[in-house]
Amino acid sequence: MFKAFVRIFAICLCFFILNSAYSFDFQRDVSSKCFWTNSYKKAHPQPVNNMPKTMQEYYREVNKAAAKKENIPSPNFEKDTKLVDLPNPSVILRKYNNPPGTYEINLNSLKKKRQINSIGVVSPGFDKMVYSTVFYYPSTKTASSELYLMNLDTSKSVKQRIEDAHVNHGKNTIHRVEMDALDLDLQRTLTVVDWSSDGKKIAIKEKIANNADGLWKTNLLVFNLETGKVKNLSEIRGAIEYYWRNNGLNLKDYRWDIYPIGWDSINPDRIIVFAYAATGEKPKYLGAWSVDYYGDRAMLISLTKTDFEVSLNGSCLKTELQN
Repeated sequence: MFKAFVRIFAICLCFFILNSAYSFDFQRDVSSKCFWTNSYKKAHPQPVNNMPKTMQEYYREVNKAAAKKENIPSPNFEKDTKLVDLPNPSVILRKYNNPPGTYEINLNSLKKKRQINSIGVVSPGFDKMVYSTVFYYPSTKTASSELYLMNLDTSKSVKQRIEDAHVNHGKNTIHRVEMDALDLDLQRTLTVVDWSSDGKKIAIKEKIANNADGLWKTNLLVFNLETGKVKNLSEIRGAIEYYWRNNGLNLKDYRWDIYPIGWDSINPDRIIVFAYAATGEKPKYLGAWSVDYYGDRAMLISLTKTDFEVSLNGSCLKTELQN
């Protein structure tokens, strides 16, 4: 019994000695490579430099000092060869619906800001501008939207009249989508598709979505400046459902939607839309369709093609970087 106890004690002692040696060698190896020993830190103290290198660092220091009620640091910036000067931004005028039908309102920060404005779209005559605003209501987790139209100051340059219009309070509401008090998690947004070539009509898409279920459907709207009214071109959705029902596909059994592309360059009174159905891994293309702004006649253009001539009538300002 005693011999067994001595044998176990000897084995444990050997294991402890080997483990300690290994740990010491490992720590010494890591310390030598990382230069993290106390002797090295004393012999090589790090230089102290509290000056900020960027404006972001300076603002962070200012905020920290304000929170602690300390003196505001001096805005002296260290010259660092690793810092690269960014080019100055330049605002240029470009066509709005380019590429056609792809422009959407960025809603990523909607819940935080509670209100987001879309980009301003200028008429072909550069005398009017239309844009939309999306409002978020946290109590019901809903979003509504409103569309505004304003006249531009034609005595100024095109670029200047557009820039000044963003602070102009002479806007008129031409359409709004509001939420019912019982609606929950429902979002309705208005996005400008494009102006017509004569500057008398505006194609608009209304998106209706649910936070839990995703996109429900898109409606195509047209605002007529001469009548001051908005028409929902629901005929286009009805025509698509009717065609495919006669061809053995009941779209009411699937989630499908339309995607307004823009005004037809060959028939300027008509708007081209694409349609897709979510039928599995790959969406089914339901064809290219067009409808006139009266909503009187919707027709199928092609079941395979997507390359159609769409007129680019509206303009907007875009920020680009110049070297």
